[in-house]
Amino acid sequence: MTDSIQRIPSGIPGLDDLISGGFVNGTINMVTGKTGTAKSTFCAQFINEGAAQQQEGTLYITSEETRLSILRQVNQFGWDFASLEQQELLQILEVPPFEVKSVIGKISEALESMQVNRLVIDSVSMFEVSLEDRHSIRKFLFTLFQRLRELGVVALITSEIPERSEGLSPYGAEEFMVDAIIKLQYQELADIQRNLVVRKMRMTDHSPNIHPFEIGSTGIQLKQI
Repeated sequence: MTDSIQRIPSGIPGLDDLISGGFVNGTINMVTGKTGTAKSTFCAQFINEGAAQQQEGTLYITSEETRLSILRQVNQFGWDFASLEQQELLQILEVPPFEVKSVIGKISEALESMQVNRLVIDSVSMFEVSLEDRHSIRKFLFTLFQRLRELGVVALITSEIPERSEGLSPYGAEEFMVDAIIKLQYQELADIQRNLVVRKMRMTDHSPNIHPFEIGSTGIQLKQI
């Protein structure tokens, strides 16, 4: 049976075969994992696919890195974000964590200046630490996600799992609000050190299995097993 739901390619070789062809249009997708699991690389590769390969407008919101730092990091994979900016296919927006109350307005302003299909927020966890309590965090996330859905973009947000936690996010809030969860893992003593699992994806017949991946000269690629 053919999937009639509109999707966009992830840009991660091997991943789309696991998620019925790609991310569903208009959804919010969480990429989560502990420190060093390649969350930022995953999101940058998603942005590069949209801007460089699909010629889509893209927006990258960073709460952790500077624009120049991102340009240097992605250059190692051959992704020329500076050129994509010049072509007005990419906008990188720096929003410090302590400006959490203005982030939704800044997103709206940025999207008024260009047509955007793909959006990344790396990371939403940094905004959460600036809020006072769990109620404030849930209220912020609900308002943010509602706005993103109104805008009709395909959004990827990253969330940081604390080192000793078995959860999917620091405060246990995002996983109930997003449409999809992709968990990245790095296990030093395992035979398969880097792997990912699609924990949740609405409107999608996705693989429930753990899939190994590697980071090469062109970015993340799932291994064939």
